[in-house]
Amino acid sequence: MSLCQSIDTLSMAFLDDELAAEERRELELHLLDCASCRGHLDGERADIDLIRSRLVAPPAPERLKARIAQALDVEDRSTAVRDRKRLSRFMLPGAAVLAAAAALLVFVGVKPAADVSEPTPVAMEAARQGNRSMPLEVQGASTGPWLQQHLASSATPPRFKKSTNIDTLGARLTAVLGHDAAIVKYRVTEPTGAQFDVIEVMVRDIDPGELSAGTPVMLGDRTMHAIRAGGMPGITYVNEQHMGFAFFSPHLNHEELIRLIESSNVLDRTPDE
Repeated sequence: MSLCQSIDTLSMAFLDDELAAEERRELELHLLDCASCRGHLDGERADIDLIRSRLVAPPAPERLKARIAQALDVEDRSTAVRDRKRLSRFMLPGAAVLAAAAALLVFVGVKPAADVSEPTPVAMEAARQGNRSMPLEVQGASTGPWLQQHLASSATPPRFKKSTNIDTLGARLTAVLGHDAAIVKYRVTEPTGAQFDVIEVMVRDIDPGELSAGTPVMLGDRTMHAIRAGGMPGITYVNEQHMGFAFFSPHLNHEELIRLIESSNVLDRTPDE
């Protein structure tokens, strides 16, 4: 199928920055020569701008803001109680418990709430991409080899301890502010049988400073950062190969995400099987 025949699908993916780097370059070259497709893309962009302009909500009354703030305070207190009760979900055996506990002491001891709310632009875009409801391009056990082939030879999903009950659902390629990236999704099954998803965003060729805002969290000699982006708690890390990792889940707090990462080989450690 030619690019002209696929322009309806490609234009939306292009405007949403959902095309892989090679696909984006190919379409951009095509647009230089094809006035019809260029006009179609301009029309789609104008429609999006019009919709966004009409979706701007009027300012909320001050009384409503106060009521919402009060309700959020009540919910925050309830959430804190629930979080304390479930912190043991990802408890790790032996030395791993000590490492995770040390990380939590660093996190709790610093308490720079303002930092957590100010992630880098790359982290913000990673959260936005991870939150999007898009089909996975690969699923299950094939995810690792597929990522190595399509993203980077060093791009493999982390291995988790079996006791954490985490399965790899799959992945899809994306782009994060000019960096080739992939969204990897995991399914966590709780002892009660309840399930929820954790999102990992892997970003290629990234400098540590592009993901280093937020609260520093030390695990051994490795530094991660606790952030909040897209309404979700997140943990970011950049390894020596300049591969960036960002973990998000609306169902976990920062401490639980740290425990989850500690139970994997994300930090170049092989977990016990």
